[in-house]
Amino acid sequence: MKKLLMIGFSAALFLGACSEETATEDTAKEQTASEETSKETGNAKQEFMRFYMSIPQTINGADVDLNTFEVNQTESTLPEGADLQAMKDAAKASAEKTAAAVEGIEIPESLADHKEDIEAGLSSIKESYDMKAEELTKEASFEAANAKFAEADEKFNAMLESLELNPSSIYTEVAK
Repeated sequence: MKKLLMIGFSAALFLGACSEETATEDTAKEQTASEETSKETGNAKQEFMRFYMSIPQTINGADVDLNTFEVNQTESTLPEGADLQAMKDAAKASAEKTAAAVEGIEIPESLADHKEDIEAGLSSIKESYDMKAEELTKEASFEAANAKFAEADEKFNAMLESLELNPSSIYTEVAK
């Protein structure tokens, strides 16, 4: 009887140790999977932020003359006559160059999950610059073009928030 009790006790200890080891292995596997998911999410965030920050850099490389015109217009310091026309022509060329630069932005493959939304945002930005170029052949009111750019900011902010990142504004980065 003692032998039977001892065998039962030993079996219970052995089974308990095995189940604890299995539980530890399962926990380790779950933790590893969780870490990999966190790492992938972190990489997606980094990739998106890198791409997101490249947009204003691309725009700022092309829209200098347009910004100059807009600042002068806002401050009511636009020149008159031929100087005004020269400034408008330079701003129009700058807006067209910027629209082409935005159209040429390539979306990294790592952001394929967001490609449709990114394309929609970039399309709104391009359209905004196309509108500004058109307005520079007239009185140059940029309200509608700025509203179109705001649409792009909203689209990009939705993506930022979906990645648990703080919203931002490309417009404030390029309107300097």
